[in-house]
Amino acid sequence: MRTVIVHYHLFKNAGTTVDSILDRNFPGEAHGHLEGPYPWSTVTSKEILDFALANPQLRVISSHQARLPLPQHPTITFLPVLFLRHPIDRFASVYEFERRQPADSLSPSVAIARNGGLATFGNWAVAREATAVCRNFQVAHLAGAQSDMRDARATHNDYLQALAHLESLPFFGVVESFEESMELLQEFVRPHVGELNVNFSIENYSPGRRATLESRLDQIENELGASLYRELLEHNALDMLLYRQAKQMFAAARASRRIAKDESAVVRKTLWQRLTERFKQDPKSPPGA
Repeated sequence: MRTVIVHYHLFKNAGTTVDSILDRNFPGEAHGHLEGPYPWSTVTSKEILDFALANPQLRVISSHQARLPLPQHPTITFLPVLFLRHPIDRFASVYEFERRQPADSLSPSVAIARNGGLATFGNWAVAREATAVCRNFQVAHLAGAQSDMRDARATHNDYLQALAHLESLPFFGVVESFEESMELLQEFVRPHVGELNVNFSIENYSPGRRATLESRLDQIENELGASLYRELLEHNALDMLLYRQAKQMFAAARASRRIAKDESAVVRKTLWQRLTERFKQDPKSPPGA
């Protein structure tokens, strides 16, 4: 059975760092990329499957625009890799990235970011003409119900679909818990592809970025002002719901992993104690005799 990792590279969700890890483990032609013709395009599950079937050398497919559900095929096991992020922290990261892009970029948000500060970008993000790049982007992406991200507007039904897709995944990570996510990823893929080298350095790092999420959110609110900050939260309310659910699910997965490790350690300790006690009773008798 062939195994293919699908990296759902949500824009500004640590995807470049994840891609660098995957590149190191699956170099050259083993790692392919699939995108649509425009920054606002989407890539369907069937297109991912067709790409995998047409390129048998691939062990990893990365895509900014690929949509769930995960492809299914009798001869291929597809493994999802996907990260979620606090939507307001992500908003600031989108701004920092877009303002450094060339002026001839097709992305509608680039011109706004290049020609104004964070507050200007925030005012655009909540305006009617804004794209979905900072408006419940993660819900719209995971739901996969809307194909043009220039005018996509996530609904409550989209949130329910996004949550159902998230709950169906055997793995997802959280950007704010990146190292812990890498540990879970390593355990998830090990039975399928062996040991993954998850050493990393942060890619696309924003200059002057503060160390903690709380301090970054405070800084964003100070730059936007309380009113605009609240409005931005309102336009990302579904993303906030999804993010909170994801955090709870992630914490539960980590707790389950700790319990499994503790139980394994207890079993090993018990076996060792039994062996040493047996040896003390009869040092000439082989173990298990």
